Amino acid sequence: MSAKKKAGGQITPEGLEKLASVFRVFSEAGRLALLQELKNREMTVGELVDSAGIGQAGVSKHLKMMFDAGILSRRKDGTKVYYAVSDPMVYELCDLVCGKLVREQEAMKAIEYVI
Repeated sequence: MSAKKKAGGQITPEGLEKLASVFRVFSEAGRLALLQELKNREMTVGELVDSAGIGQAGVSKHLKMMFDAGILSRRKDGTKVYYAVSDPMVYELCDLVCGKLVREQEAMKAIEYVI
């Protein structure tokens, strides 16, 4: 998930495109659900369909996008293809965003009590 940097610490245009493709992964609830399912073990498309409650076509589409973005790795074992998160930093990023959302919700509750 690293982006190439120019001299002076700026990210190259190609690096920005790569970064944008990674952040697009986080913009859809179905992909986040799949990442959640893949947190503890690698899984096949069929296992993800069963556990995430998303149709096979949707799971396949999301997995391809996440694989192309470098978020997932895959390995073939006979006729089965197993997917896994290739970089646990994905979950650190999710934790950062979730922490912000929790703080915002708590602030909104505090405002509701004042009003």
